Amino acid sequence: MLALILAFASQALALQASPSPASTPQAPPTTVTGVEVTAQAKGKPPPADVTVNMQASDDDLTQMVTIWPGAAYQNRVSGRVRLRCRIDVHGLAETCEIASEVPQGKGFGKAALELRPTFKLAPTLGPDGPIAATKIIAIGFKAPDSQISGKQIAETLAMNSVAPDMSQITFGNNNPIAMRDVTMLDRPVWAQAASFDDLARAYPARGGGVEGYAVDHCRVLRTGLLDNCQIIKEEPEGRGFDKAALSLASKFKVVPEQATVRQRSPVWVDIAIRLPPPDQLKDRTVMAPIWLLGVDPNATPKVFPPEAAAQGLATGRGVTRCTIGAGGTMSACVPEPGEPDGLGFSEAAARLASQMKMNLWSADAAPVQGGVVHIPIRLNLRAPG
Repeated sequence: MLALILAFASQALALQASPSPASTPQAPPTTVTGVEVTAQAKGKPPPADVTVNMQASDDDLTQMVTIWPGAAYQNRVSGRVRLRCRIDVHGLAETCEIASEVPQGKGFGKAALELRPTFKLAPTLGPDGPIAATKIIAIGFKAPDSQISGKQIAETLAMNSVAPDMSQITFGNNNPIAMRDVTMLDRPVWAQAASFDDLARAYPARGGGVEGYAVDHCRVLRTGLLDNCQIIKEEPEGRGFDKAALSLASKFKVVPEQATVRQRSPVWVDIAIRLPPPDQLKDRTVMAPIWLLGVDPNATPKVFPPEAAAQGLATGRGVTRCTIGAGGTMSACVPEPGEPDGLGFSEAAARLASQMKMNLWSADAAPVQGGVVHIPIRLNLRAPG
């Protein structure tokens, strides 16, 4: 959890798989980022692709939500952050990490990471359509200027025979936004979440067959349920995607371990929701799972196919198809063609995948329960080197 100063403005918003041998075929487009299981073994900021400016005054508002680290805002400290984000085929920032932060230790990096759900970019285009790519997002935090009002200037002139140094006076209406202190739940684990059917029913009549995107900003109750939800991002606007997203907030519930943790300030959470047309929801392939339970690396020697080891192989890639059941568990896992095929790697992958568990809401802002996932798992009998 992250404590932040947050404010709302009245204006509207204008896992990577390890390298495979050259002979390994490309994964099917429905296969998620691979899991690698290996026996355990013990400068200058990059150029920005996109720039976002967080204004802490009400003069030049370009965002619906302004997030600041509390101490930095109180002390009028400005900051600059660059995030390295994986932008998916929908233009969403699935994951981000801090590439640079100035000044360090003031909380600007963590505050910038909290903005991730509001990033909606044009996806990178490949020869066959949109592809996932890494982009650098620069975020500037501009603190409000200290000012002297016209009344203060007049009083100073009346009290002194010598005029004040006018170079030290800032004119204008750079008024700080009234902020509120909150604690953001930045890695929510969901006890329940909206389903594919819920999304289909919520699609607005004015949607026009396009995919919508909206972000709910909600208070977390100690029961794990959400209330006081507000929209902090909507795209495209004016088609009802905001109301659709708000109607889905009641479907979400935070796990008790997170909901009941005592905090000095109210706990809030952001839920990014992608709203495709109902006919597109017939394909329930999960492409961006958030794994809560992975594979124990110490299991490798136990599940490595003996027929492969007998042939002198120390690595192989299996693929399994699983259905996501209640609570994000994997069920009905069946082997799919692996590399090399026919040596038991996919059967081992199916056994390992049954131990895995994913969050009930994916990194690309979609449901998972009732969907299917194709999981590639590379087994390495020996540690690298």
